[in-house]
Amino acid sequence: MIKYKVTLLQVARDDIGEIFIYIGADNPESALGISEKIIEKIDLLAEFPYAGKIVPDSALAKQEYRMLIVSNYIVFYKVIDNEVIVYRVLHGMRDCPGLFNE
Repeated sequence: MIKYKVTLLQVARDDIGEIFIYIGADNPESALGISEKIIEKIDLLAEFPYAGKIVPDSALAKQEYRMLIVSNYIVFYKVIDNEVIVYRVLHGMRDCPGLFNE
């Protein structure tokens, strides 16, 4: 089985850090748990890059973005050749497509 390289863009790393800080303000233990869970799911993409589904937003779908849901968060990524590139990790209630233009 081919193992894909997983790359997190800096903005995706920042997203995970912000999630940790936001949740950690009220519950540090829960913040650690959700951060670890997100990272574990991202790591699984090395073996199962097509585990996530194509995003429902048509503009992002045309660009072949995929999404992986982890609790209340969505990991947005693309599979390019033998690499998985994670672009954003956002709360599901946010205007996710709009945040790709920031």
